[in-house]
Amino acid sequence: SDIDAFGRRFEARLAALGRVQGLLSQRPDGQSVTFDALLHQELDAHGVGARADSRVDLRGPTGVPLRARLVQTLALALHELTTNALKYGALSDAGGRLAVTWCIEGRDEGKGPVLRVTWEERGVRLDPLRTSDGYGRELIERAVPYQLKARTHYELRKDGVFCTIEVPLDDESGVPLQ
Repeated sequence: SDIDAFGRRFEARLAALGRVQGLLSQRPDGQSVTFDALLHQELDAHGVGARADSRVDLRGPTGVPLRARLVQTLALALHELTTNALKYGALSDAGGRLAVTWCIEGRDEGKGPVLRVTWEERGVRLDPLRTSDGYGRELIERAVPYQLKARTHYELRKDGVFCTIEVPLDDESGVPLQ
């Protein structure tokens, strides 16, 4: 709506990309960025990591490796979910709660493993007019599926956002990431 607000949002997205580039550049040769490292980095950057904020519950296996081409888009999706939770969702209210869970599942039609991430906010009253459309939702519903061959579901529930992202962990040839 105004150039200053646009500048702040643009700067925040650039900072998220900068954090990802830092993660990618710090990994030893041959080592992948892991999902839990990516998630912790984004939440910690906003001061709402599980260790810093009792409203946040994170559950999933440690060390799930991500191919380098997945990291940037997935990081932007996590950034958008986090900033929206801080502005409008579960992390904007003392009574709100955020649960992020992840696991590895098989994919339909035998196409290899997927990382299934569930982002569930509770305990907040959403204003559908403020949270219904925007860059974050468009990124999750359109860019993530297109760029990562992922399946996504984004739902505005009466007490918070519910989002799932299923990202294939194998390459285009069907060979699982080691």
